[in-house]
Amino acid sequence: MRMSTKTLASLLLVTAVAAAVPGISRIPGSKRRQESQFDRLLQRHDRKGELRADVLGIDAQAFRTLQKKLTFEEIAKKRGFGNARAFRMALLGKLKNELHQRGWTTHRIEQYMTMRSGRIG
Repeated sequence: MRMSTKTLASLLLVTAVAAAVPGISRIPGSKRRQESQFDRLLQRHDRKGELRADVLGIDAQAFRTLQKKLTFEEIAKKRGFGNARAFRMALLGKLKNELHQRGWTTHRIEQYMTMRSGRIG
């Protein structure tokens, strides 16, 4: 995965908040875009779909092909995720694992999330 460690850590924090309180990042009244700020943030940082495809258990090219035909929720359901929260929990685990592989300890991850979670809200 070719994301910076800082981006992974930020995505981990936002994913944890989005998974804990479903619908917290949904924008009320926006008829044009019904997706949440979290989904747009994830899409921006994961432009090629590598991270989402890895969590879904498919390759990035197949994920991009499916995205042209189906919504993300439909793709996730076909890959065995019951809802968006289940996917976000799996993504949270994937991000933590990636940070562990890059040398972060569990204590450092928890400390980062505690320190930064006060800024979100």
